[in-house]
Amino acid sequence: METITWTTGSGQEIEVTVAGEYDLDRRGVRRTGGRKIVEIALMVDGEDAEAFGGLVPINHPKAAAKIGDVGLTRENYDRVKAAIAAVEAEIAEHNAACDRHADSIDAIDEGRRSIERAMRCGE
Repeated sequence: METITWTTGSGQEIEVTVAGEYDLDRRGVRRTGGRKIVEIALMVDGEDAEAFGGLVPINHPKAAAKIGDVGLTRENYDRVKAAIAAVEAEIAEHNAACDRHADSIDAIDEGRRSIERAMRCGE
């Protein structure tokens, strides 16, 4: 998990937290497979703020990107991108292990289906 903080020109305290979290469905239940995704949380003056859409590059004279309704300078944009890259690197091995596990389960299931087909055919 990485946290980046700064104060805007208007005096607002901004905190962006980037973390690897389990992928959840709408009910908050972990999705099958156990993979993790990058989640971005935004706080403005200590209050939760909507980080809808994640980090979005924009074409603006003063802001290089935005998270929700908060514009980021080039410096803060680069800091958040670096945090995202660090978290992606942290969860990469976890997700690779999940993929290997899923591939193993698929191979076992295919082997079981082959045996069942052979038994039905009398082989």
